[in-house]
Amino acid sequence: MKKILVIARNTFRETIRDRILLLIIVFAVIVLAATLLAASVSLGQELRVIESFGLTALLLFLVIITIFLGTQLVFREIERKTIYLSLTKPISREEFYLGKFFGLAATVAVAGVIIGAALIGLLLAKHQAVALPALALTVLFCILECWLLISVSLLFSAFTSPLASAVYTFALFLIGHSSTTIWLLSQKSAPTLRYLLEGLYYLFPNLEKFNLRNEVIYALVPQGAQIWAVALYFVGYTTALILLGMAAFRRNEF
Repeated sequence: MKKILVIARNTFRETIRDRILLLIIVFAVIVLAATLLAASVSLGQELRVIESFGLTALLLFLVIITIFLGTQLVFREIERKTIYLSLTKPISREEFYLGKFFGLAATVAVAGVIIGAALIGLLLAKHQAVALPALALTVLFCILECWLLISVSLLFSAFTSPLASAVYTFALFLIGHSSTTIWLLSQKSAPTLRYLLEGLYYLFPNLEKFNLRNEVIYALVPQGAQIWAVALYFVGYTTALILLGMAAFRRNEF
């Protein structure tokens, strides 16, 4: 565990200093501020417009950060030949892989907290009646969703190029948020196509489980059972992806 934490700390230091990451965070805050313009033309729905646009922007920018860093992380180590220096030490490939995952997860968490804090501050400055518990939980769920996507991007990066890994991860992100549509289509399709669509529904992660934007917009408090169900789903699916990623990384020839 100590070796994993050392790699995670070094990964965090490397990624958090990335200038492109800082530019993305700054641009995300600017976009959040720009939502005030969209809210100003709404008819008495300023709070809902800011929450809807703001939470959507938060998720999209975190996904961009996740894909940009996750698909480049292992590739940079291989390209710079630094991976050979790490693996010549008493560190297994599994420890190296887990360290990269936890380090990148910490970076995404920090970025999510910064952007989320900017959104909450903007909402509090504009309106006093803000559902802070639901809003904070939504930001947390966005971070959890991106942690799951980190495991996806690292899995793809273990055997594909950064560009292909980015495309596959983004495609899975889109499929994951179309799970409800896929299920509805499967129920209206012919038997063969229905089995195929149902297989896709159960195979790919259902990222809509992490979507609490409607709860925030309509001031609803998520039930404890829902929160625990999503947490267990996240742990199970992410663990499976990490195990697959470690198996692919172990077989990779550098």
